[in-house]
Amino acid sequence: MVLIPEEEEEELYTEDDGEEAGGETCSSEWRDVEAEGRQWWGGFDAVYEKYCERMLFYDKMIAQQLKEAGSSNPSTPSPKSENKKLRSPLSCLFLKKIEEPDEEAEQLQQSINNPFQDLETAYVAQFCLTWEALHCQYSQLSQIVLCQPENPICYNHSAQQLQQFQVLLQRFIENEPFQDGPRSEIYARARNILPKLLQIPNIQGSDWKEKVEEESDYSVLAPDIIQIIESTILVFRLFLKMDNKKHGSFRNLFGNQNPMATPLQQVQSLLEKKGAKLKELCKKRKGWKKNTWPISHEDVPLLFGLIDIKIISRVLRMGRISKEELFWCEEKMKKLHFCDGKLERDPSPILFPVLMKG
Repeated sequence: MVLIPEEEEEELYTEDDGEEAGGETCSSEWRDVEAEGRQWWGGFDAVYEKYCERMLFYDKMIAQQLKEAGSSNPSTPSPKSENKKLRSPLSCLFLKKIEEPDEEAEQLQQSINNPFQDLETAYVAQFCLTWEALHCQYSQLSQIVLCQPENPICYNHSAQQLQQFQVLLQRFIENEPFQDGPRSEIYARARNILPKLLQIPNIQGSDWKEKVEEESDYSVLAPDIIQIIESTILVFRLFLKMDNKKHGSFRNLFGNQNPMATPLQQVQSLLEKKGAKLKELCKKRKGWKKNTWPISHEDVPLLFGLIDIKIISRVLRMGRISKEELFWCEEKMKKLHFCDGKLERDPSPILFPVLMKG
């Protein structure tokens, strides 16, 4: 496959790719991007319901894998298997038929049966899902404020839920350095005990009159809840920054002149180009600060784009990545479009896919 030039935004895969994947579901059968987008523009509730369903699916995966791991202790893999993993970082990619040496085939089988990789998939999937829900709600509430600046709806209960979300996430960030094992396993154990960890609430308001009658004198209105969401997004970004998983060695295997680049390498190359463009735009913005909320509303898409890039990069560094997950990364990047020196970011969601095991 030929590496796609920087300026092109075409799909990286064709129908033939789906047929070559050994009977796996082709992209047209699993992608519901347009449907999810229509649901979002029609109201967030339908998207949020699907978000909760997928979070629950991965919760069950976490519980099952923690139970099965038991005495095997996935945080301490054998040195032999670790060495093989380092020597063959691409052997577990199910994207095309590749003739592999016996040693790599053995590693492939081990990776399929490794419970740690399922924990990593669940961990990555859940923060991808939560980011979609978080930035979508911010986008919708921002539209409400713009269209109805005097909106009397109160968000007291949602404010409490968001503050709880922040507290749990900050506590995880603070405690993680003192825990043993990789982050995905630490997260899995924490999520298994605290189901609200990384679980974004559905932000809903109540009528002003009901608020006055039932609650305290202080009212959290739409502009207030937006500020709380902004601080929540910054905490979430810190959570992503603290993920210290090292880059996979596949980064050293590709280059722009490689005519046989794999789909994974093509996506990685395109991601790096978009990431470089985005960072360059941020440098040109006056008053841009890395760890604070953008001063200008026009700069918010830049912040969201940086988070998108960080998330996609982490998905691509998973020990095992499926074709559907790679397609998800491609679709996410398509929503970051550069035009006339500006970033145009599509805020509609693409929920991380759920992969059913056969």
